[in-house]
Amino acid sequence: MDNAPRLDWPAAVADALVAAGITVAAYVPDTRLQGILSRLADNGVCMRSLTREEECIGYAAGQRIAGRRPVVLMQSSGLGNALNALGSLAVPYRLGLPLVVSMRGTLGEANPSQVPLGRSAVQFLSTLGIQAFSVRSAAAAAQVTAGIATLAFQAGDCAALMLEPELGGGREGS
Repeated sequence: MDNAPRLDWPAAVADALVAAGITVAAYVPDTRLQGILSRLADNGVCMRSLTREEECIGYAAGQRIAGRRPVVLMQSSGLGNALNALGSLAVPYRLGLPLVVSMRGTLGEANPSQVPLGRSAVQFLSTLGIQAFSVRSAAAAAQVTAGIATLAFQAGDCAALMLEPELGGGREGS
């Protein structure tokens, strides 16, 4: 029996974003992201729930241009909706948006409609020149989150934190 304390990865991600100076979060609601969203709101981050992922990118781009530090949170199945906004706005104008992506369609997925985008998410991001960093353990959550924020805000590159199913014990939606 493992008696090691279980790390609270949603808190680690949210706290690293707050430490990086995040001022606003644009997101499409998702169960796996709820812990991060709640913690960001508790820390005074302005929360903006939108209905489509490309709206999140557009809203965050405007916030970035205004000098704020936004983060975009979405599920991997919505990444397809965001690709045009990323590729025609955020990437070419080097707006440096950190993305937090809850992965679906991978390990343990039971819904076949989630699989194609889950399998392709990292490649789609790579095609646009966006680096994606998978987090499979709670211990790595804070460090990887801080790293994508640095890439975004200091280097001006969009960067993605991919929250893998292993964070919830290998089950989708955990």
